[in-house]
Amino acid sequence: MVTETGLSPVQVGQNEGFAAIKKQLETAYPALALSFTEIDGEDVLHSEHGGMRVFWIFRGEGEVYLPEGYRTQEGDGHSLPGDYKPEPIDPAFAEMLRVLDEGVEALTADAAVQARLILDRRQNGTFLGDIAAHLWTLDQLPRPWSEERQVEETLEALFGVYREQGYSVKQTSSYERVMPGDQIVACGDEQIPVRGRFACMSIEKTDRSESHISTARRLRFLKDTAGGCSFDFEPVRRLPLTWYVDYPGQKGDGVNFVNAHVVNIPEELSSTHFHPVRPLNGGLPQTEMYLVLDPQDYGIVNKDRDPEILLFPDLRDLRQYERHALKRGDLVYIPPGVGHRGLDVFVNVLTIPGFKPHNEIYIDQDILDRTGGGAPYNENGLARKNYERLEDYL
Repeated sequence: MVTETGLSPVQVGQNEGFAAIKKQLETAYPALALSFTEIDGEDVLHSEHGGMRVFWIFRGEGEVYLPEGYRTQEGDGHSLPGDYKPEPIDPAFAEMLRVLDEGVEALTADAAVQARLILDRRQNGTFLGDIAAHLWTLDQLPRPWSEERQVEETLEALFGVYREQGYSVKQTSSYERVMPGDQIVACGDEQIPVRGRFACMSIEKTDRSESHISTARRLRFLKDTAGGCSFDFEPVRRLPLTWYVDYPGQKGDGVNFVNAHVVNIPEELSSTHFHPVRPLNGGLPQTEMYLVLDPQDYGIVNKDRDPEILLFPDLRDLRQYERHALKRGDLVYIPPGVGHRGLDVFVNVLTIPGFKPHNEIYIDQDILDRTGGGAPYNENGLARKNYERLEDYL
């Protein structure tokens, strides 16, 4: 068991542990700034450096002011409040969906799954929500997705238009509820009015003054993309800020600088993995941070389970590992090249510069082989080994 590696959880806030993570992150990614904010009463959220600043609430609740005319890609989960009106489907986009609908049977089985999930967002002449996650998944599947040229080209064309689809427009100005797991973005000189009592952590991209997503992303209004879990564990996977690219196969770091995936991770389905120090498709190395939430804020009861994280700081010696208990407000900083596995934890997984495609290396089989079962591994993850030699990534 390894200790004193600097990977132990810390509480978000103005303390030495959080300051150390702030320094580590800002050294590794000089254009980013990490901070902690508490709201008590009426206030505004704003950037500190004139950049794009993303806030994630992890404790308490309140309200955010959203003006008339505000556009958002929320609403594919629970319906938005009644003063939102979905935009009509753009005719060119509607034609893409028609071609895709008629050609879905010509797709490979895995590609057809994502196509149907996209098509399911059509509702009475409108289209709801953000399909970036479906395209992210599609982009990792073998090509061609279809032997029919028109269907293949239509899927490719979606990558160029998806960020302007699926919006609803607010018809009246008002405050709306925000709670743990929700996300708020402030850019440039924007002042986002808020009120209530809540705490949030933020990351600002200091050299970007515009956002490619809406001001607010609330978990309750986002589609759940979780799969099946054990009977005593409620699956949740919602994506306030996921991976965006401009075309399939794009290398490097995509459009955004951070991802936020709120997930309820069961021990049974959590595979031990790491992200290589040298990214497999170029761009910046991938760092993860676990910002721990309380599942009871969403009425989730994970029966008789205590949240933890497993960390393998030295991939050359998998006998050495750390096992840490987690609680709401904990932050775990996971640099590239560190093995990790969340256990029974409800968490906002923040990844810089994002969940890079093809950049996750699974190591449960290596843990079993190299430790003889002396270090914890997931038997259900043994089939997920996706490389030939671990040494090639050290």
